[in-house]
Amino acid sequence: MSPSTRKDTARKGTARNDTARKDTEQLLDRIGVLIREVARIGGGADEGPLLSARQRIALAEVGEAQPLRLNELAVRMGTSAPTASRAVDVLVEQGLVARVPDPEDRRALQIELTSAGAALVADRKGRAVAALQPAVASLSREDRDRLDELLARLVAGLR
Repeated sequence: MSPSTRKDTARKGTARNDTARKDTEQLLDRIGVLIREVARIGGGADEGPLLSARQRIALAEVGEAQPLRLNELAVRMGTSAPTASRAVDVLVEQGLVARVPDPEDRRALQIELTSAGAALVADRKGRAVAALQPAVASLSREDRDRLDELLARLVAGLR
């Protein structure tokens, strides 16, 4: 490959990266607006127990895949086990999750929602659904299916 061909290839790669970055920023901005609008309409994180973002993530992850061992939760949260443990400590103090014995390994503990935690997760999800439902209803079935597929691919690309 000649030096000029290498330069052209490098420029094209840089241009693709610049375009991908701009597209990513635009998508991130749109997702941010969507999240803020759903929170505004459906009631935000300020309602209910005062939780940090990390604690809300832990609560949502436990609610989605309970019971979880601490290391599994940390992976799902994208954080270290000590950070996940501190989030769980607060959730336990708030009465939203409990550490329970693992039935397959008596030495291990699992984290699961308490009835109060399950009620909070269900309430927040219900309010979010109610806030988002009119916008989703405005989409055709084909658009909903496509959006679901694209969001699933984005999530898979992050995990």
